[in-house]
Amino acid sequence: MEESELRQEEIEVSDYQKETFKYQLECLKLELDLVDRAIARLETITQNVKNFCVVIWVASITVFLGQSELKKYVAFTAITPILLWFIDAWWVHFHRGSYLRIKKIREFLNSEDLTESFKQQKLVNFKIIDMLGSQYRGTKEYKTYTSVIRIMKYKELFYLYTGLAISSIIIEIIVLLTSK
Repeated sequence: MEESELRQEEIEVSDYQKETFKYQLECLKLELDLVDRAIARLETITQNVKNFCVVIWVASITVFLGQSELKKYVAFTAITPILLWFIDAWWVHFHRGSYLRIKKIREFLNSEDLTESFKQQKLVNFKIIDMLGSQYRGTKEYKTYTSVIRIMKYKELFYLYTGLAISSIIIEIIVLLTSK
């Protein structure tokens, strides 16, 4: 009698494990969708930061050039793109964390760990629900992939923000040369 009870417990545990594994797989599917939405939302945020920077920069230039006593301070408008360059890079940092998470999901789905997970009916060497890749934060790969300083050097960001800052200085030089 005890042997059949023990066997029944094994079957029940196995059923629980199977259900847990199915639930984890559903969560993994959900996570893929959530990461995709997080990436889209972060792309929108970074685009808004760029737009905001250009609008604020143009408005600042307009105000400084519109006031004769402020014309000699146009170069200070170079501060706006420099500050927003860092803010944009900070948001891209989160964006890159989400891309790293997609990369890790892809690696898991194409690895032997997935096969082993089905054999064991539990996720092997993989954690779910981590849209920004937070579990990788201490790793060299995460630091390299999401480094704000490295991101600031991306051509798209570098040319936009340094271009605006340099334009402020050039406008200041033109104003100083033409006002004499």
